[in-house]
Amino acid sequence: MDSSDGLADAVIQLCRASGVGARLYREAIAFPLGLEKFVSPKTAWEWVFYGGEDFELVLCLAPDMATAFLEQLSGEAAIIGEITAKPDILLCDRPFSQSQKSPSPPQKLTLNQGFQHFSG
Repeated sequence: MDSSDGLADAVIQLCRASGVGARLYREAIAFPLGLEKFVSPKTAWEWVFYGGEDFELVLCLAPDMATAFLEQLSGEAAIIGEITAKPDILLCDRPFSQSQKSPSPPQKLTLNQGFQHFSG
C-alpha cells in the first residue's frame, strides 16, 4: 500500500484488513531533512501521519523477511514498528532502555485527520 493519503491511513487500512493492530516507533520514522526548521514538531508529525501526496510504500512483513528485504535495499527502507494482536494503532517510544529518560505516553492514531478525497 502507498502512503499517499498519509502514513496513518496506510497503516490503519492494512491493520483493519488483517484484523490486527500496530505499534509504530517515533525514533524509526524519518522526517525530511530540515523540516523542523520550518514547522513545529507537532505540525511535522501531523504532516507525516496525515498529510497527502507522499508515495512511499508501506509493507507488513514477517521479521525474517523484513530483515532480508532491508539488506537488499541497502538503507532505502526502514522498519518503523510491529504488528500486534490488539487492534489499536499506537505511536510510541521503543521499549524502555537504560539510556532513555522516560518514554512518552503512547498516542492512538485514527483516521479523523487524514486526507479525504472528494470531501467538500
